[in-house]
Amino acid sequence: MIKMVMTDIDGTLIKDGTLQINPEYYEVIEKLVEKGIVFVVASGRHMVSIKEVFAPVMDKLWIASQNGNVVSHNGKSKIMKPIPQEWGKELWEQLSKFDQLEGILNTPTNTYCPFEGTPMHKLLIDGYHYDTIGTGGWSNVPQEDFSMMTMYHPENVDQICKKYIKDKWEGKLEFLNSGKYWIDIVRPGANKGTAMRSICEELGISREETIAFGDNINDIAMLEYAGKGYAVDTARKETKEAADEIIPGYAEDGVLKVLKTFLS
Repeated sequence: MIKMVMTDIDGTLIKDGTLQINPEYYEVIEKLVEKGIVFVVASGRHMVSIKEVFAPVMDKLWIASQNGNVVSHNGKSKIMKPIPQEWGKELWEQLSKFDQLEGILNTPTNTYCPFEGTPMHKLLIDGYHYDTIGTGGWSNVPQEDFSMMTMYHPENVDQICKKYIKDKWEGKLEFLNSGKYWIDIVRPGANKGTAMRSICEELGISREETIAFGDNINDIAMLEYAGKGYAVDTARKETKEAADEIIPGYAEDGVLKVLKTFLS
């Protein structure tokens, strides 16, 4: 018998950068929770965007936002592994040297962008419904530690990260692809799998009693920790290899169909 479900959002439940989800998910989530099953939403998104997607059932959920580095439930949040402010400053200095490369600094409550009105900023506002704070430039880094940093590029985020950014932070930061344009940056070990283990330990749930759903690189740790990991058929090759079973993608409500099997 399963006692916990943990699922990614973008590319798994819905199209990347959108907010519309099949409303039948709300009914199924409520029924699963009534059966005593813990439902966890795990995403690279900030909490404010997750609330937009799951508003009718937010009070029923555990949330592992910002790639699992912020775990929230019943109005309380904790950062699993904070990123020092000086690292955020140094990374932004690196990103500022590349054309069209943009960055985000996140705390549990705020999302900071160096400039407003850019392609990334418009996507955050229009696609994800973020509430952002513009710092007025790359050099104006807020005086606080961060829960996650993010890189954005409209074409070559993977290549730029691997060639120019990643090596300098070896052992200090992990760079996890979370979408076509995005790379999430966290402390080593701060991921959806770590968040899943933390929630399981808090609630006394064994990993064998859990299932997880995902599609991207940042979902692999979660799929590997879960008793059974499902990847959608549109997932990246590496993610499919980490999964126990491949299911239809969001366009066919593959996750919803699996969840319904646990209601009988």
